[in-house]
Amino acid sequence: MSNNSGTNFFKLFRRRGFSETLEILAECPNFELQQSLFFKRLTNSNSYPNIFFRVKSDLLKHNLIAYKLDKENNKVIYLTEKGVKIWNRINEIEKLL
Repeated sequence: MSNNSGTNFFKLFRRRGFSETLEILAECPNFELQQSLFFKRLTNSNSYPNIFFRVKSDLLKHNLIAYKLDKENNKVIYLTEKGVKIWNRINEIEKLL
């Protein structure tokens, strides 16, 4: 593992919005949620949609989240397989602490 890859993770992990996004999606069936409901959940957890927009491009670039359309053509945000693996590893570390 290169020294840079660990640095990339911690830079992303420390950014506001990273954990919140992964946590909300991880709590949903199939790790996915309509975008409008996702923003409502952010607001209900005393966060603002802005925190998502701060990390959105990095989450997409690193293939941790993706978008699709559901049957009603609503935009859906979901955790990718890689995103689920990252979330599970974060939880493993939390349990060790």
